Amino acid sequence: MLDFQKTIELIKNGLLEPRATWQSYAAENRGWQDTALLLTLPLIIASFVLAAVLSLIFGGYGRLGMGMGVGGWLVSLVMALVAIAVVSFIFSFLAGLFKGRHDFDKGLAALSLAAIPAYLGNIIAVVPYIGWIVSLALAIVSFVFLYKNIPLFLEVPDDKRVLHYIASLVASFIVMLILGSILGAGSMISTENPTSMPGQTGMLGGAERYARVMEEANQHQYEPPADGKITDAQMNRYLEMKRKTAEIRGEQTAHLAELQAKYEDKEPGIADIGELSGGLGSMLGTISAEMEVVVTGEGNWAEHQWITEQLRVARVQKDLDEAVAHNYALYQAHEDELKKLSAGI
Repeated sequence: MLDFQKTIELIKNGLLEPRATWQSYAAENRGWQDTALLLTLPLIIASFVLAAVLSLIFGGYGRLGMGMGVGGWLVSLVMALVAIAVVSFIFSFLAGLFKGRHDFDKGLAALSLAAIPAYLGNIIAVVPYIGWIVSLALAIVSFVFLYKNIPLFLEVPDDKRVLHYIASLVASFIVMLILGSILGAGSMISTENPTSMPGQTGMLGGAERYARVMEEANQHQYEPPADGKITDAQMNRYLEMKRKTAEIRGEQTAHLAELQAKYEDKEPGIADIGELSGGLGSMLGTISAEMEVVVTGEGNWAEHQWITEQLRVARVQKDLDEAVAHNYALYQAHEDELKKLSAGI
């Protein structure tokens, strides 16, 4: 239920006494509906309205100002609400996989409380000259707050915290990118404004690079040969791409392992968020490594995927027809290396 006094108290104490506020709110065991009405919805609406007002006062049309039109303003507001709900679900769902607590009620509470500095930053962002600097600093504070309150709300074990945090941010970025594309409203995660939502990754080069590589790869087209046979030249090129991918993934996996070991017994602060963000870039890089190797190597991602699919079919069907038999012979000739370079085709 709506309680403006409680909302103001949560926002004020969430900034000045964050840990005590988290502990107190977690102990209340409120459902997601209460959190949405008490904090999430008022926080987002207030940040949009106040940013619009300030943008008019300063004579400009800020990112959340009315210059985008009432319709665009409302769409952005709805997108912000959808985004925090989706990200809360992702953090909660993955917490369960990392031996924590899969609880959407707690996930939304954690995200909403951590988001307080970021949404304050959204308001200040429209102030000329210094607004973006303050906004960026407050976004980083939200990143730190989120990392620190996850164990309290979602009970992720200390030895899983770093990987859960990074994996959740990666998954959130990818899902928001896909949803934004499906809804035709552009990405729901801004790669230009790093404070557009808590837990988003616009400020991280790895995320932005992932989006660019994926966009370019999705534009590739390939017309398969009529006979359905993979050529020796295609196979050699395919193996070359696989080798480079394996090397990159090995380096990135090692980096993530180092981060996990470093922060098992250390509570990160503001100065450490950049290093944790680098872990996000590494995980995104691990996911997109093969695509990036092909795209940057002037290859054709559509052709690469076709070869992968033909090898899968050949491995299963073996001698279904002449083309499959041919491709299976190629697979057998390189079977040991293919199994080593990737977890099965």
